Amino acid sequence: MQSGGLSEHDALRVATIYGAEAIGFGNDLGTLEAGKLADILVFDESPLENIRNSTAISHIMKNGRLYDAHTLDEIYPRQRPLPSFYWQSQIPETGGVGIGLRIPSRTNRGSSRP
Repeated sequence: MQSGGLSEHDALRVATIYGAEAIGFGNDLGTLEAGKLADILVFDESPLENIRNSTAISHIMKNGRLYDAHTLDEIYPRQRPLPSFYWQSQIPETGGVGIGLRIPSRTNRGSSRP
C-alpha cells in the first residue's frame, strides 16, 4: 500500500483500523481503546518515519503476556523461555525423496517431453 503512494501513517491505518473494519471487527479490534482486544507490537524504530521500520520489533504483547520478539521468551507476567516444540528435535524422514531419483535432462532431444 505504501509503495503505491500512501503515506506511512495511512498505510498503518489501512493495516490496523481499516483492516479490522473490513473484516467486520471494527468494534473489537484495530485501535487501542478501553474494551477492545489488543495484541501490541513494540518497535525499535518508528514506522511513521519509514514503513520498513515495521519489521524492527522488540517486544510483542499477546493475550496479556509480553514476549521478547527475538527469542519469543515470555517476559511478563512470568519469566520463562520459549519451550521447545516436538518438531525441533526430530530428524525428518526423507521417504525416498531425493535418494536415487533420476531427473531427466532437458537436453535429451529424443524425448517427446519438453
